[in-house]
Amino acid sequence: MSRELLHEVRDVLIQANAIVSEREFCQRWLGKSECYMRTLRFSKIEPSADALATLSNKLQYYSEQMRDKPQQNLKDWSLEFERLAAACWTSIQNTARRKWAAAS
Repeated sequence: MSRELLHEVRDVLIQANAIVSEREFCQRWLGKSECYMRTLRFSKIEPSADALATLSNKLQYYSEQMRDKPQQNLKDWSLEFERLAAACWTSIQNTARRKWAAAS
């Protein structure tokens, strides 16, 4: 599920002209190596909590920056970034809950 969320965020950032490639997304928005997404796909693993937390924080930061701008399109992107930031935190929480529930 988290991999799909990363794909969604990557696609939204491309639509918003915030990035131009998956490589840029990995490096600038996830704080990971340029091949991070490929590694997730190839290994069939979920993204780290660190990557999701970094992404959520950056999305929230830019959401706040755009919210105060007068252009309506930036306000719209602000809402979308805020939604995606919340989805990242929900993903982190769900993964954590699965881990502690399995250990109980």
